[in-house]
Amino acid sequence: MREINGVNLIFHTIRLGGGMERYVLDIISELVSRDISVRVIARKVKWPGIKPDKVEFVVLSDRTPFSRLNNDLFERRALHHIRKNWPTIAISRVTGRVNLAISGGTHIGHLLDKGKKTPDYFDRCVIANEKKLYANAEKIITHSDRVRNEIISHYSVALEKVETLYPPVDDRKFCLQAREGRDELRLQLGVKPTQLMLLFASNNHELKGASLIVEALADFDNRIVLVVAGKSPLNHPKVINIGFSQNMPAIYAAADVSILASKYEAFGLVGPESILCGTPVLLADTVGAVEVLSEPGCFSFSRTVVSLRMTLTKVLELFEKGGVNITDPSLSIHYPYSLSAHVDSLLERL
Repeated sequence: MREINGVNLIFHTIRLGGGMERYVLDIISELVSRDISVRVIARKVKWPGIKPDKVEFVVLSDRTPFSRLNNDLFERRALHHIRKNWPTIAISRVTGRVNLAISGGTHIGHLLDKGKKTPDYFDRCVIANEKKLYANAEKIITHSDRVRNEIISHYSVALEKVETLYPPVDDRKFCLQAREGRDELRLQLGVKPTQLMLLFASNNHELKGASLIVEALADFDNRIVLVVAGKSPLNHPKVINIGFSQNMPAIYAAADVSILASKYEAFGLVGPESILCGTPVLLADTVGAVEVLSEPGCFSFSRTVVSLRMTLTKVLELFEKGGVNITDPSLSIHYPYSLSAHVDSLLERL
């Protein structure tokens, strides 16, 4: 493998968040820890804490009041600002040549799962940019086999060009040590000892399946309390809203079980993050992570109220017996989830 001293990375928003936002921060931090410089081209940057010396941000300011149009313009302009002698990783849908394209989901797959049969103007722009990204990339990395199959079938990309590398989790943060102080935190959150804390970590409630979860909890066992960690509140009598948390490992550890019921989810880092903190997770079978997670850490359900209620009943029975005791999270996670191993794989492909 040739030595790499610097990498261009293109992603529209650099900030603390969930899913792809966390993934990007982790990748940048790991590259810098290896003394590899990173030029980040983005629309918005809010780096948490002190910016590492090896990171350079190029911010392409918005040109219009319309976010979707600004994103399209960003994707068309971003490659003009890379360092030409460094390899380029594109996570946004740039329209020119890149070494690696990393896909956390496809727009066509997203529209199909939403049941949107007629793409609007901006949908068509996004899909057009995706097609150019996949056509021009030397290699495409997807975060699940589900997304790999979407790219091959919906975008007419050759099988050998697309590879699945499941996303990593920083197991220095998400670990069983997060369970220290668990009882005190539950009291602070307003969860009673007799209640089963069902954690819903979401910054997009509609997409993540809030309506299905709330419908399943209606007239169901009152011992279950839904704790929502996210930027927007979810208004419901059975919900405790705790807002956006910068200490998600402790929140996962405080819960009895986490849940994700997304309409479309390329992977779903909630799954392995929760398991690594010792808390089992309920995942709809539409979530890509079910490909590589298993009981006792992960319980899968069909995305229906009936199936979710059956799974919740099973979890309640386990709760009555003392809950699920995850002493070795790796028994339920069936892929190399360390951040170091994942970045090794990316560098090999560059």
